[in-house]
Amino acid sequence: MRAIGVFILVLAMASPALAGPKNSVIGGKKLEQDMVHSAGIGYPSVLYEWWNNGKNNLDWGLGGELVYGDFPAAHTGRFTKIGLAIDGMVRWHLATRAHAKITNDIAILARPAILIMGNRADTFTFGISGEALVPVSMDVHERVNVVVGGAFIIKGHFNVDINNFGEIPLLFRLGVEIKASERVEPWFYFDLGPGIGFGGGGGANVGFAWRLAAGTAFWGVMGKNKGASDDASTDSEEVVVVEEEDIVVVEETEIE
Repeated sequence: MRAIGVFILVLAMASPALAGPKNSVIGGKKLEQDMVHSAGIGYPSVLYEWWNNGKNNLDWGLGGELVYGDFPAAHTGRFTKIGLAIDGMVRWHLATRAHAKITNDIAILARPAILIMGNRADTFTFGISGEALVPVSMDVHERVNVVVGGAFIIKGHFNVDINNFGEIPLLFRLGVEIKASERVEPWFYFDLGPGIGFGGGGGANVGFAWRLAAGTAFWGVMGKNKGASDDASTDSEEVVVVEEEDIVVVEETEIE
């Protein structure tokens, strides 16, 4: 953790206030492209997200997850054998703060989700969760965004064979986004914090909750954004037609 802090500080001191990666999917920066795809793997799931640039300060998207851990963050249950989750994402960009060395973007992300899975007792389980995340993107370099923030999650399970009916993880995020090319931006995040389990006859318990993932955002390779960054190759050529006019020359004849 100390090494990460030193790295961020060095970048902040050495870099001017330049715009970093432009299509954030884990931070607070608003999308610049109309459509962005994101795919990643971690714990507790493999995920895919389809992001869209909405009107004004709004971004929205849909996602799917193949879950093999305690959804949506590992805590004390960890009973999921395999499951499928469907997520919705709505992000409001609140503000941009430009400083001498760093530009900050702040947003609020709402993420409801549903989960269908099997648990350790081989019984059907239905889960729901709601997440409120406040991500902050910091442009510390022209190719690097550092992402911090906090997440409040509440989740519940039905027909489960575990001690806790529901859980409330409170997580702090540390992540990074890197501009690899004009169309590809890899990302990584690690969320950690306390988790509170309740209900189900097991009483309440408190422990560490966490999740992590690494993946990449990409755009302009399919759909309506294909070739969006190739401005030079998409410029239309203008054809100029020059009409020739008949020129009549009248010779003057001197009269003696």
